[in-house]
Amino acid sequence: MKTKYLLSFVAFWALLIVGTDTTSAQLRLGVKGGVDIDSKKLDLKTLKASNHLGYYIGPTLEFVVPVSGFGGDIAVLYGRKEYKISDLQSDATLSDYNYISIPVNIKQRIRFVGLGLFVSGGVYGNVKVSGGDIKIEDAGDVWKEYKSKNFIFGIGAGAGVTLFSKLDLGVYFRGDLTENYKDEYMDADVFQNKKNQRWSVGLNYYF
Repeated sequence: MKTKYLLSFVAFWALLIVGTDTTSAQLRLGVKGGVDIDSKKLDLKTLKASNHLGYYIGPTLEFVVPVSGFGGDIAVLYGRKEYKISDLQSDATLSDYNYISIPVNIKQRIRFVGLGLFVSGGVYGNVKVSGGDIKIEDAGDVWKEYKSKNFIFGIGAGAGVTLFSKLDLGVYFRGDLTENYKDEYMDADVFQNKKNQRWSVGLNYYF
């Protein structure tokens, strides 16, 4: 299933390039990075946790047709989410989540009164590297464990400004379309299997 989604990403971007006049398209390699700006709480009944630190960084490739400003980008990002557990929840743990994210977007660059603006939107896939697992003490020394899924699929969108022609500063939204935990691990009496939605501030530098 993971391979199917990843191949779909590549095909999506390839069709975008084929459907665009690439003879005049500008290809740029860069570095993308960002930090989460919201505190995303997990909706648990016996565990209260918030994402107090989240970030991502990695290489990105962009192509844009100069005249129209239309194009797209693809990136391979390493991401991490660190969770803070409520002091009252000593009977539960939530491990920090590490992942590789592959976002594929279409993009439109706009010149407005001498100012460079951009909007983008597309899909992404997150491949779990480690963490994200929940452990809750059920009775005495007996612990229940809920493992996070190895692959998450979602959609994203963003907008921002271009600075000095090489820097993009933007605000981005990402929302998972798939559940974070496998159905066989679900227990309605323990927590709700919510999908993550988060905002981040990102900076892209193009060489």
